[in-house]
Amino acid sequence: MTATATRKRPTKVDPDDFRPDPHAGFARHRPLSGVLQIGAGFPTVVRYADIMALMTDTHTRQLETEALVHRGITKGSLFDFYANSLLLSNAPAHARRRAPLSRAFAFRLIQDLRPHIRALVGGMLDEIGTRGETDFLAAFASPLPARLIADILGIPREEAPDFAAKVYTMTRGLGGFRDEDFPAIEAAAADLVRYVENLLEERRRAPREDFLSSYLARVDEDGTLSAIETLMQIVSVIVGGSDTTRFGLTSTVSQLLQRRAQWEALTADPALAPGAVLEGLRYEPPVGAIGRVVTVPVEIDGVRLEPGTVVNLSILSGQRDETVFAEPDVFDIGRQDHPRWSLSFGHGVHRCVGEALARAEMEEALIVLSQRLPELRLAGDPPIAKGHTGIRGITAMPVAWG
Repeated sequence: MTATATRKRPTKVDPDDFRPDPHAGFARHRPLSGVLQIGAGFPTVVRYADIMALMTDTHTRQLETEALVHRGITKGSLFDFYANSLLLSNAPAHARRRAPLSRAFAFRLIQDLRPHIRALVGGMLDEIGTRGETDFLAAFASPLPARLIADILGIPREEAPDFAAKVYTMTRGLGGFRDEDFPAIEAAAADLVRYVENLLEERRRAPREDFLSSYLARVDEDGTLSAIETLMQIVSVIVGGSDTTRFGLTSTVSQLLQRRAQWEALTADPALAPGAVLEGLRYEPPVGAIGRVVTVPVEIDGVRLEPGTVVNLSILSGQRDETVFAEPDVFDIGRQDHPRWSLSFGHGVHRCVGEALARAEMEEALIVLSQRLPELRLAGDPPIAKGHTGIRGITAMPVAWG
């Protein structure tokens, strides 16, 4: 990637090439061009090395509120989230907003949470039963992250389902959504923000030995966050730790169950769980692409991108780049060619602050599932991953056991 005067345009491609399988579309076009114009969308960068380079603040910045403003949304709870969350902020605000969370999410906290996650998963399996059939997505993958976040934040367990519904509705506002869906998204965002605001007020009045109290202590110690920034970073944790884990766990278990030898290898050796999680996130990443704004003139594969250009960085494509991964379309939990940084968690200063928690949650879930239900199997068609930008969706996954 170099700064030159080249004026070649992105390669225009038909959106139908990416339906129903976006991986096939990227595999077809990635060797031919590093920057695609998919229909009328923004330029899409598709190669691993270029994506890594453009994730740094040297060449691009986060897309802040522009996506909402472009749609005429300039106020409300969703807009306040966009404007005040570390997820969508740039220097110097990003570092200021991230610091208290990073210290509250210390390595020791995550390690101490692992036995709790294991017990939580075991309890959910007790509820499901030892013999039967269910939708893995609805019965397990969706409630698990909601319950864990609820436990971390000190939310009563009985409130978790309603809490989860608000979260999953609000997260639809972080990708492409239809205009007619916005009222429901905004209402869920407003409810979630009020709920978190009440939680923080409770901890202010009566601190505990927990994550929220630790976070507030670090906020007070720094003295740099406004009240709305303090609030929105917790909303960021909730949003970031919900849909991605829900998708990632469902997809990864699906891939394992479709490859029985790999599932049986995991049941025989739980130490394979970290590799299974890493491969699952590579093979079907929960976030298809992230948007960034170019800040300096750059050239990618002969295409000159001017400052102010909005680009999509395709995590979906980068994670199957044949110049980085041997046999990229093969799912293999023993893969040895993973780069140091998984694109699924971003790169640079914006790398996901909840990465350690997400990995711990998925790893412990896979361990307990494989040990408690080694006979787990698909009871219908595998789930279908949807979309190639923003937070991706996934369909139901019927499973049976016993």
